[in-house]
Amino acid sequence: MKPLKGKHILITRDERQNERWAAELAALGAIPHSLPLIQCVTRNLTPALSETFAHLHQFAWVVFTSANGVRAFFDLYKGQPFTAKVAAVGPKTAQLLEDQGLHCDFIPSEYTGKALAKELVPLLAPRSDVLVVKGQLAKRTVYDILSSSDRQVTVTEMIVYDTICPAGAGEQAKRLEQKTFDYVTLTSTSAAVHYANVAPAAGIRAETIACIGPVTARAAKQCGLSPLVTASEYTVKGLIDTILNDIGGMKR
Repeated sequence: MKPLKGKHILITRDERQNERWAAELAALGAIPHSLPLIQCVTRNLTPALSETFAHLHQFAWVVFTSANGVRAFFDLYKGQPFTAKVAAVGPKTAQLLEDQGLHCDFIPSEYTGKALAKELVPLLAPRSDVLVVKGQLAKRTVYDILSSSDRQVTVTEMIVYDTICPAGAGEQAKRLEQKTFDYVTLTSTSAAVHYANVAPAAGIRAETIACIGPVTARAAKQCGLSPLVTASEYTVKGLIDTILNDIGGMKR
C-alpha cells in the first residue's frame, strides 16, 4: 500500500525543482499540485562580481550556502577551475558542486548556515580569505560567525541571485482546481511569506503546513500559518519523511 495514497500535497518551490519532487510524492501515492512561489533569478554580471571572479585564486575557501547559489554562481562564472577548498551547506548543494567538477571539502552535520559556519571555523587557516556565495535574502549568519572567529579571517560576501515571487503567482493560485490540501510544503522563508500573501485571496486552505526546517517554520508562524510540522533533517527527503510520520506512515 502506498502510504500517501489520496493525499493532496501542494509544492511551492522554484518551478525548476517542482517536477522531480512531484514524481517522488506521486510514487508514494500522493496527488501533487504545483504552485511555484519562489523564483531564483541570477544577477547580471556586474563589474563588482567580475572583480571577485578575477580574484578567486586569493580565497582559501569558497562557501556555498544554497543549491541556488551554486546554479547562479556557475551561470555567471566561465573561468578556469579554482583551487580553493569548497564548503556546502548540505548534500544537495554538494552534489551540484560535484556536477560542476568541484570536490566538496566540507558539509556540516546539520544543514543550516549557523552549523556550516561554526563547524567550518576550526578548519580555517588564520588570516585567510573566505568567500561566501549567497542570495540577497540570506541572513548574514555565516558572515558574522566567520568574521568574528578567533581565526581573524577576511570574509567577502558574493550575492549572485535574487529570490522573488513569480509574476502571476496570485492568479495561478486562484486557478488551482484543488483548494484544500492535506499538506502545503514550504522550503524557505520566502515561500512562507509568499504563501501567506497569496493563499487567502485564492481561497487555498491547508490542513497542515509542512516546513523543511526550523527557520522556515519560524517564518511560517510569524505569518500566522498553522498547524505546522517541521522536518528534523533539512532536506526534501526529510520533509517527505516528516509527512509520512505525521500521518502514521512508514518511513521510506
